[in-house]
Amino acid sequence: MPPPIYLLRHGQTEWNAQGRIQGALDSPLTELGRRQAQSMGLTLKRALNGVAPPLFCSPLGRARQTMEIVCAAAGLDPDGCVFDERLRELSWGEWDGLTRDEIEAAAPGALAARRATHWTHRPPGGGSYAELAERVQPFLQQLAQSGGIVVAHGATQRVLRGLHLAMDPNDIVRLEEPQDAVFALYDGRIDLLRL
Repeated sequence: MPPPIYLLRHGQTEWNAQGRIQGALDSPLTELGRRQAQSMGLTLKRALNGVAPPLFCSPLGRARQTMEIVCAAAGLDPDGCVFDERLRELSWGEWDGLTRDEIEAAAPGALAARRATHWTHRPPGGGSYAELAERVQPFLQQLAQSGGIVVAHGATQRVLRGLHLAMDPNDIVRLEEPQDAVFALYDGRIDLLRL
């Protein structure tokens, strides 16, 4: 059986706490986010049991910051991390940096339209879940035999998990996006790991 792929979402950021869409933009981890990253690192340390699989991370700052804290807690070397552009978060384009209330005020009905066609919807200047799936599918196939640790984002993690389980796209977009858990993907299954 191939080794697992461990998926982690970055810890809570200042914009997460404010309800702002981050997408391609960035904000630093909050104190809670740093504690979440440390907890995920300790969870990973227990799961790895001394093994150090390949490490991959989104190039965005919040994922990098999480990865460094995770590595410190798990006893992993962050210098070996590969920053992969395919792991970037789904951008909401012109809506990045806005709250849902601000989006609705600027474009009434836009969020309802997004929910109605969630998988294929593209915000102005942004991308769709379908496009994200095309971007991360080759990455997932690449890790299928080697396993590895992946630090990424909510939508990215949703899609990777959904593709692993061959889920219906309408179910993928409804998957939870915890910031304090490690998902272990292996043999057509997913285990949720927490301290």
